[in-house]
Amino acid sequence: MSTRQKKYKDVTRACIVATTFLLIPLGLTEHSLGQEPALLVLALLGLGMTAGPIQPINAELAVDITYPSDETAVESVQQIGGNLVSALLVPVAEIAARKDYQLLPNNPTLASDLRGDVILLATISIITYFLFSNFDAPLRRTKADEASEGEDNVVIDVKAKATNSIK
Repeated sequence: MSTRQKKYKDVTRACIVATTFLLIPLGLTEHSLGQEPALLVLALLGLGMTAGPIQPINAELAVDITYPSDETAVESVQQIGGNLVSALLVPVAEIAARKDYQLLPNNPTLASDLRGDVILLATISIITYFLFSNFDAPLRRTKADEASEGEDNVVIDVKAKATNSIK
């Protein structure tokens, strides 16, 4: 859907919001909600459907924005950067996982504890959402494709401006 219609930003933001909410059941411990295996399984399935597509959608976005650069190089930089950030966050998440925070303690039916690592991941998702919402860059490859449709002689400069090369 996002590739043909070029809705990278809208789809990514929707995935981030859904991911943020689907993280919460993973951190619930004790009490009635935290003991529901069906809730955990549904949250994991939902996370797979919402968090999973973010990387390939944004790999395509990065390639579209950095056109005419090499697709493999762009995706490699994105992958290495993501792996580096993940590796740096593992010790922080491990420390945060040792903390529990009370959630609705005055309501015995909904009372639960929320683990710190889930709060960390939800916070990262929220920050990512706001950073991504302010992101705006021209889709250079899309502009080049649109400019070349129906024309045989098109020159595309690095600034993504299409000009007719007939002189």
